[in-house]
Amino acid sequence: MRGRFAAPSTFPEISMADLEPFNSKKHKPVDTAGGSKATEYLASENAPEGKGYFWNIPTIWFDSATGKPTYLKGDAAWDQALDYEKKTGQKFPRFKDKDAAVNAAKERSSAGGASKRSLINSGNTK
Repeated sequence: MRGRFAAPSTFPEISMADLEPFNSKKHKPVDTAGGSKATEYLASENAPEGKGYFWNIPTIWFDSATGKPTYLKGDAAWDQALDYEKKTGQKFPRFKDKDAAVNAAKERSSAGGASKRSLINSGNTK
């Protein structure tokens, strides 16, 4: 399993057919089980290129037609991120090691996450 978060119970299950990461122009932050709001939960995982690289990928995805959020964990989030990159040509950030990826995710969250800046093409550091 590539993911590391437990699925919040407030997210409905939907098909992975046409999902996209949070876009502040299209989506609203979602309610979390703890009563707060979230635009994304990031997972720092092994990147598809291998070679010790890591990438930060979203685990909250939105139906492109309805805007409804869904939570993907583990391989489902990893596979969706890879499929999204292949389909759109847009890239999630890569990092030289896991510590750099985790630190970048923490800094991003502290700075407002996806409500402030898209995760896509947000400064690959490979």
